[in-house]
Amino acid sequence: MSDKETPDSPRQGELSRRDLLVKAGAVGAGAIAAGSLAGGAKAATKRSFATPKIRRGGRLIWGLEGDPVHVAPFGAIPTSNMWGKEHTYDSLVEWDRNLNLKPALAEKWQIVSKTEILWTLKKGIKFHNGKEVTSDDVKYSVNLMLNPPLPGSVATTPQIPAIAGIDVVSKYVFRMRLKQPDARVFGVFAWGRYTPIVPEGLYDQINVARAGIGTGPYKMVGFNPNDRVELLRNENYWKPGQPYMDAITLKTLTDEQSRVAALRAGAIDGATLSVDVARSLAGDSNLVVLKGPNAGFRELQMTIKPGESKPWHDARVRLAVNFALNRKEMIDKVYSGDAKYTGHVPPGYGPWPLTDAELKAKYVKFDLPAAKKLMADAGLSKGFSVTMTTIAQQDYPLISAVVQSQLKQINIDVNLVAQEIGTFAALNGPGKFDWDVTGRGMRGDVDGYMAEFHPASSSFQFWYPQYKNIKAFRAIGNGRIQLDPAKRLPIYRTAQTAVFETPPQIPLVAITKFQVVRKRVQNMYVNFNDFNTGLREVWLSE
Repeated sequence: MSDKETPDSPRQGELSRRDLLVKAGAVGAGAIAAGSLAGGAKAATKRSFATPKIRRGGRLIWGLEGDPVHVAPFGAIPTSNMWGKEHTYDSLVEWDRNLNLKPALAEKWQIVSKTEILWTLKKGIKFHNGKEVTSDDVKYSVNLMLNPPLPGSVATTPQIPAIAGIDVVSKYVFRMRLKQPDARVFGVFAWGRYTPIVPEGLYDQINVARAGIGTGPYKMVGFNPNDRVELLRNENYWKPGQPYMDAITLKTLTDEQSRVAALRAGAIDGATLSVDVARSLAGDSNLVVLKGPNAGFRELQMTIKPGESKPWHDARVRLAVNFALNRKEMIDKVYSGDAKYTGHVPPGYGPWPLTDAELKAKYVKFDLPAAKKLMADAGLSKGFSVTMTTIAQQDYPLISAVVQSQLKQINIDVNLVAQEIGTFAALNGPGKFDWDVTGRGMRGDVDGYMAEFHPASSSFQFWYPQYKNIKAFRAIGNGRIQLDPAKRLPIYRTAQTAVFETPPQIPLVAITKFQVVRKRVQNMYVNFNDFNTGLREVWLSE
């Protein structure tokens, strides 16, 4: 059966949508009531009513679907960490909502050579403690980016450009020296996830896991794990007139139905929800459903380590897994049709991804006969057993249950274990797992999606140091130092297609992100980067 066919009833080893929801609940998905899975209601991406004049003041309460775990500025693995800290910190540059590069703390920059950039900071910008931002703060911050202290992880450093060091020229001017030409610099700083600018000595002044000091629109005044982050308006924010609200409370509500109940009761003002639940709220006159593409595609990740002899160390087995997975079924059953095929670079990420047609026809094609033949060629027709871990929140248990079911068709017995995000992240970073179903997340540059397939990456050394793919290695290495975007495109296309020949990670689907807000929440948008960046510019109409 091809991936274009839609069977009337599940084949052997498949789950019905109702069975899927029950099974996902059994492994910790949280309550997603079958009765709430209404179909068909079209989500709104724009307001259907006139936007009134901006009103200042008020407190917004936002429901987080995952606990931040900690709010340290550098080296955090969970995306939820960024949700907790993103309104407290800024970086040298930033993206607008359309991913256009804009100056932030830096006023200007000059590319002196392929390995040297001269930056000039804006004058008078102050941290939340009243200290002015200077070149010394940038030097301190960059040193921590390159070697993040605990609770950060060095597993994040492959995302950081090849910075050799920062030379302080004056109070507001500094030189960034690169070890080699690196096209990632501006995108990674604009992304901001691993590149905030903090005051010199911050780690000696506060417990960065529980508090923060940055230049962002809101000051962090409290963080209680598994409960809330409290933010207050930065009266001295460097963007004139912003922020508009007095305060934001980020309330951790990992159970989806708890977020829905809180929305209906007015106890929270907005939250991220799954596709079916968001659609079921489209008829509520007090709520607005927003949606948009999301960088955080889902994938199956494997470890390939020395001193071990696991069935999937054979590239034929990994290819068999890839071809045994029916993405259309995942999209239909888990996301009600509102998701897309994806490669190792997600759709929507500029010109870089492989096309939808290419993916369906070749790279992630559902081809069960080919999968069975590959298993036979590897001497594993009878299959094997493996433990697959995933995150206990959001859609992860649902899509993991589909993976588990589909792989029965090639006799792979998957033991599915759902973990809280803190546990999952602590084990994922150092590669302490066999298989994971995880989300890849936004990257500042296309290299960020491909770097971990190169031996120079610390992630590579943690996850699959025995992986060999010379064609991919060469393309990834060349792409990073090529500064001409037109010349980089074919290089990264080669890198992507080469990785698909022997994939250590298997892309599943690219999700659509849904957020539901109360009508009083104005100017919110769903950000492609999987963060809640829109809250920086939100205002409340009442």
